[in-house]
Amino acid sequence: MKVLVLGGAGYVGSALTRKLWESGHDVTVFDRLLFGAESLAPMMSRERFRLVRGDIRHAEQLEQITPGHDAVVVLAAIVGEPACNRDPQTAVETNLHGARNALAAAQRAGVDRFVFGSTCSNYGVSDPNALVDERAPLQPLSTYSETKVQAEKEILASASELFHPTVLRFSTAFGVSERMRFDLLVSDFTRAAVKEGKVVVYGEQFWRPFVHIQDIAKAVELVLGAPSQTVSGEVFNVGANDSNTQKIELARQVQQQVSGSEVEFVKKNEDPRSYRVDFTKVRERLEFDTDWTVQRGIREVHEALLAGVWTDPYAERYRN
Repeated sequence: MKVLVLGGAGYVGSALTRKLWESGHDVTVFDRLLFGAESLAPMMSRERFRLVRGDIRHAEQLEQITPGHDAVVVLAAIVGEPACNRDPQTAVETNLHGARNALAAAQRAGVDRFVFGSTCSNYGVSDPNALVDERAPLQPLSTYSETKVQAEKEILASASELFHPTVLRFSTAFGVSERMRFDLLVSDFTRAAVKEGKVVVYGEQFWRPFVHIQDIAKAVELVLGAPSQTVSGEVFNVGANDSNTQKIELARQVQQQVSGSEVEFVKKNEDPRSYRVDFTKVRERLEFDTDWTVQRGIREVHEALLAGVWTDPYAERYRN
């Protein structure tokens, strides 16, 4: 299969690119390269791999690059609330208008599979005593989730006998990546414990689901390989039920891994996002199970920090 990965040099994208290539697919990465191409350096000289610098806001670029591919995976986005809040216009142009450009180019090029990377943040806030599944009402509480929800609606409406789009709502990602991010909870807490000896937790009562970037890549590959009738026009939450974790519990897990570290709790109610997510559908329909636990992910980041993998883990390049 020839796969076009839009945003394939990013935190999740670089992991997916490598996995798809190792599985025997021809992979083209189309990326704006805001953080450079270093994450794809090991791939550069390999056959069946191509890197094209471009921006999904530019429809004409997508029209040129998309033909000849069997599948398009859209990861390109301004990701996360802080990044979107800094420049809402660019966020809308990229996350919504860019997704529209990608959808139109894929349809015109006769692409069979179209996978859109979305987020469980779309659920906004839910009853902490219940799990929300893919049928639950969406409550976007930020520019980031608002753009994702609108893009989802338009993409799902495009399903036909010849075009098979799938939406994947990812849990909060963790894991060591070639393009590392330390502004995500697992890596942020672990870095603080190692480098500062203390994790400061705001809103410890809030729930989040977590998933490793390698498991995200696994889910995308399963969608690409599944029968079209199984995935066309469908939404799948990506994660595991036992990885729904309160921030207080995440901090305690980090503290257990990093001996001598402390935890400080600061009450915070102004960010109401709190959601526990049901991942039954992806497990039953795609036989998807995660390989990584949160505890294993904490250990992975801890060991990498101790090994000095990053000269300065506080550098701006490691956050969105």
